[in-house]
Amino acid sequence: MAGVLQIHEMTSSVGGTDKTSGTVRFKAADNVTVDDANRLQIGGATTYSYTKHLKGYVSSAPNTDFSNLEAYTDGGKFDNSVTCLYIHTQSWVANVTTSIIGADLFTKTAGAKIDMNSWDTTHTAGQSPAYWGDVLQLQLAVGSDATPGTLTAETLTFSYDET
Repeated sequence: MAGVLQIHEMTSSVGGTDKTSGTVRFKAADNVTVDDANRLQIGGATTYSYTKHLKGYVSSAPNTDFSNLEAYTDGGKFDNSVTCLYIHTQSWVANVTTSIIGADLFTKTAGAKIDMNSWDTTHTAGQSPAYWGDVLQLQLAVGSDATPGTLTAETLTFSYDET
């Protein structure tokens, strides 16, 4: 039987919420709720959202293993003054609204994916439910000259191999 890998969003605790094929909303609140509350405000300096952490969650174990977990975007951008920053890390840390000083997520495309198996390399049969793969920490940075209004959604894709 094929295994099932979900992508979980982790906020105020290490326990995550399934966001597979779902929406992650960047805002000025440390929660997973997708709503218009706690919107980010354009200010005199860059405004940062609370960080979001995404990690693979094996809800049903593979026959042999999962490997080669990667993440990438289509290379689009929200706005010239709005950037999605990322840090690829080994473990979850508390969410913050101060800059994570990450790289631009939209530079990571199908031709230059983020290797989400640098530390947690393979998930083998019989191990479920369990978290697997590295952590992708994300944060929205809104510049002081950003255009007001709701941004168009962007897509983050995760890929992996199963044997």
